[in-house]
Amino acid sequence: MSEHAYAIATLVVAAGACLRGALVLLLAVRTFLGRRGFATLRIDRGFLLTAPEPVLMIALAWSLHARAPDPSDAGDAVLAAALVGAVLLLGGWLLVLWTFASWPSIFVGHALLHDHRLVTHGAYGLVRHPVYLGALLIWIGLAVAFASGWTLAIAVLYVLPAYLLYMRDEEAMLEEAFGEAYRRYRAKVPMLLPRLARQ
Repeated sequence: MSEHAYAIATLVVAAGACLRGALVLLLAVRTFLGRRGFATLRIDRGFLLTAPEPVLMIALAWSLHARAPDPSDAGDAVLAAALVGAVLLLGGWLLVLWTFASWPSIFVGHALLHDHRLVTHGAYGLVRHPVYLGALLIWIGLAVAFASGWTLAIAVLYVLPAYLLYMRDEEAMLEEAFGEAYRRYRAKVPMLLPRLARQ
C-alpha cells in the first residue's frame, strides 16, 4: 500500500509541476499573440530574470521523477515526504486556479489592457500576488516530495528573489497606473504571505 501511495504521490507532484511550467509557457504565447490588446507592455529586468523559470521547473520535475527511488525502497520517511510534497503542490495549484477564477484575463509579463481594472477580490483579497505564491508552493512541494536539496536551493536562491524583483517591477507599474487606489490596496493586502488574523 505504501509503495502504491508513494508512486502516486511522486507522479502527481512531477505531473503537477510540469503542467504548471507548461501553463506559464502557454500564457506567454497567449500574451504575445494578444499584444495588440495591451495599452502598455513592458519587458523589464524582472521579466527577463524569471523567463527561464517554467522551463527549469519542467526539466527538474522530469529529472527528479525519472531518478526517484523504486517504490519498493520507499520507507516511511520517504513516503511522508512525498505525501507532504503532494499536499503543498496541490495547495499551490488550488491557489493558481483561484487566481484564474478571480481574474480570467491573467497574462504573462508586465502589461496593462486598454480596459484594465485593478483586481482586488477573490485570491487578490488574500495576497497581492497569489499566482506567484502558488508557484512557490509548487516549487517547495517538488523539493519536499523528492527530498531534493538542489531543488529547494533553486527555489530559495533563484525563484524567490527573481519573483520578488518581478513583483516590485509590477507594483511600480500598477502604482503608476492606479495611483492612490493601488496604494490603498497595497496597504490593506499583504504582498505574498497571508495574514493569519485581520487587523
